[in-house]
Amino acid sequence: MLFALLLNILLLKSDSILVKTNEISDFTNAVSVTSDGKGKIYVLDADANEIVKLDDNLKVEKRAGKKGWNNGEFDSPTSIDGSSGLDIYVSDGRNFRIQRFDLNLSFVASIVTDYDTFQENLKFRTPVSTVFVNPYLYAIDGENNRVVAYQNLNQNYNAPAFSFGGFQSAQKPFLMPTKIIRDGYNNIYILDKKLNTVFKFDNFGNYISSFENAAAYSITAYNNMMYVLDNEGLLVYESKKNGFTGKVLFAEKINFKNIKDILVLSSGKFYLLENNKLSEYSLK
Repeated sequence: MLFALLLNILLLKSDSILVKTNEISDFTNAVSVTSDGKGKIYVLDADANEIVKLDDNLKVEKRAGKKGWNNGEFDSPTSIDGSSGLDIYVSDGRNFRIQRFDLNLSFVASIVTDYDTFQENLKFRTPVSTVFVNPYLYAIDGENNRVVAYQNLNQNYNAPAFSFGGFQSAQKPFLMPTKIIRDGYNNIYILDKKLNTVFKFDNFGNYISSFENAAAYSITAYNNMMYVLDNEGLLVYESKKNGFTGKVLFAEKINFKNIKDILVLSSGKFYLLENNKLSEYSLK
C-alpha cells in the first residue's frame, strides 16, 4: 500500500498554479487558521493569546482573547477549529481545556476531562487540535499521543465516547500527532510530524490507511479533498479514490518551512499562514 501511494505521488500531474492575491500582516505568532464554512476566517495567535476573525477580503472583523486562565482567555493556545460550522473550538492545552465560542467569538463553554467519572483512556490533559464530526468532538491528547472523542449532549457537557491511536493501537501508534481534520465523507486524518505520516480513519476511529511524507508541513480538507503541504506545493488526495490525484503549485517561491498552517476556503481560494501573516492565493 505504501509503495503504491508513493508511486502515485511521483506520477501526479501538476497543472494547477496558485498566484498570490492578498495578504494580512497583523500577527505576532500565528499558529492555526480555520473557517466557519460561511466565508469567515479565524486566525489563532499564540503569543497574543487571541482569535482574529477576518472577512473574505482579509479585513479584521473582531478580536477576542488575552493571556489568562478565565473563560475566554488563553495561555499559548495551539489550534483553532471551525469544522462544526456553528462553533469555534480552541485547544488551550496549558490551561488543560478546550474552549468553545460562537461565531461572534462569545464564550460558550469549556471542555475539561479531569473527572473521577471519566475513564483514564477517555481523558486529555493537553489538547493539541480538534475536529467536529456530528455528534462527536475529536481531540488530540498531546500527553498520551491519542485521539479522544466526546459526544456533545448539551451546551455544557460532552460525554466521553471512545479513543484511538494510542500506544495500544493495533496499527502503528502515534508518536507526535499535531493536527486532526475531516473531509466531506467524515473521514478523519491525523498528521503525525514525528512519524512523517498522515493517518486516515473513519469517524468511529477505525483505521483505513496511511502514507508517509518526510516533508509534510500541514494538512487541510475541502469537500471531499484532502491537501498535504510539502516542499513542492499541495498534494491533492481524493478520498473516494483513496489516493493522490493531483498537485497544486505556487507561482512564487515559498519557504515552506515557515508555514504554520494551511486553509482551503473554496475550490479557488487557498491560504498559507506564517508567524506574522496570512497570504491568500487564487487558482489561475
